[in-house]
Parts: sequence; C-alpha cells; structure tokens
Amino acid sequence: AAQDEKLSKLSKEKDEAVLSVGTLADEKARLESDVTELQLYAANQYDEGFSFAIEQVKLLFPDLDAERLGEADAMNQIVDGKLVPYVPPQ
Repeated sequence: AAQDEKLSKLSKEKDEAVLSVGTLADEKARLESDVTELQLYAANQYDEGFSFAIEQVKLLFPDLDAERLGEADAMNQIVDGKLVPYVPPQ
C-alpha cells in the first residue's frame, strides 16, 4: 500500500511537471513574441525620430542642398568625415 501511494504521488508529480513544461513553453513563446514586437516598435520610433530631426533641419536651414541632405540616413555612421553604412561591432 505504501508503495502504491508513493507510485501515485510520483505519477501525480510527473503529470504536474509535464503540465508546467507546457505552460512554460507557452509563456516563453509569448515573451519571445513580445520581444520581437518591442524591437520593431523601438526601430520604428528611432527611424521616425531621425526623420523628424531631418525635417527640422530642412525648416531651420532652407538653403541647404536637399539632395545632399537626402544622403543622411539613420543607418549611416561617420567614418573619416564620410557617411558610410553602419556596421555593428562584432
């Protein structure tokens, strides 16, 4: 009888663990989705902010060469006095 109780208890614990794994997997998937959405939101906010800044520069300095100003891009960096595509550090 004690053996049966122990077996029953272990079986119940196993079932709870399996259920917990499923719940954790669902939570992990939800959190990964949230991270992806937040990354997209942050990238969009960054891009919009950059565009807004460029529009302000155009307003404040209307005589600037619009074509040259069009070379500005949120994904560029300045290297040796030139605009080049940004390359993240490795």
